[in-house]
Amino acid sequence: MEKFPKLTIIIPTFYPGPIINNCIDSLPEEVEIIIIDNGDDEELKNTIKKKKHNITHYKIGDVGLPKSFNFALNKAQNEDILITQPDVKFEKNTLYELIKASKVYKNAGLLAPIIYEDQKYSMYNSLNLHLSKKGEIQTRKRIKNKNKIPSGDFCVEAVNATTMLLKKSILQKIGGWDENIYTYLEDIDLCLKLRRNNFSIIKVNSAIVHHVGFGSHKKENAKKSDLSRNWHFCWSSLYFRQKYYSKRHYRIYFFKIFLKYLFKSFVNICLFRFEKFKRNFY
Repeated sequence: MEKFPKLTIIIPTFYPGPIINNCIDSLPEEVEIIIIDNGDDEELKNTIKKKKHNITHYKIGDVGLPKSFNFALNKAQNEDILITQPDVKFEKNTLYELIKASKVYKNAGLLAPIIYEDQKYSMYNSLNLHLSKKGEIQTRKRIKNKNKIPSGDFCVEAVNATTMLLKKSILQKIGGWDENIYTYLEDIDLCLKLRRNNFSIIKVNSAIVHHVGFGSHKKENAKKSDLSRNWHFCWSSLYFRQKYYSKRHYRIYFFKIFLKYLFKSFVNICLFRFEKFKRNFY
């Protein structure tokens, strides 16, 4: 696909299983693909061997998403960087539409496609955040008719890292991803850094990807992933609020979340619901 010889696609993985085949097979063979393996995945290694794609596979240990992205950023050969996930499938013209849009929107720091899950438009991929002059988040605006399929491109304050097109030079300018985060909210954090540096974030209506929610891990790892997911989401939520909200908001949130999960842990252990207790205790 000669239109994209200067694009690098980055896919972080942690034992994704066969679902990654759909992602790789929907990408052009000529484009540079960097797979960052957070496990020691022989199945993934064998899958890559069977592909004709231009794939470089790095095993870097279980370091989390921001460190994986920054590692791949330093390895990438091209200015255009596309971040995606193993459980994402691209439509034929998606990359072309994103690249085309990047030439139209000169001040865009990030461009993202429209997301479909189970063949339905996903309304949960973007956030509108109101920032104070100090860069603190004051409120989260409700998006009117957010379940309505957009009729054109539109600006948002933040998007999830399902798929995003970025510029290497811009990422280097803002310091890349925050490696204090292991996973969760690293994408919103990156978006806020872009907005603080006056770059816009654009959702491109003509670019579409299909996403399988929580499909990036094999089913046999479900329990382990669930516990890890709960712990890291809680930690990242606290860290994120400490970083971007007022001290008062952070303290109230910390107090509320501590009491909430302490109470849930107590109730579940009393009722012998050991799996729920373990999740809430985490």
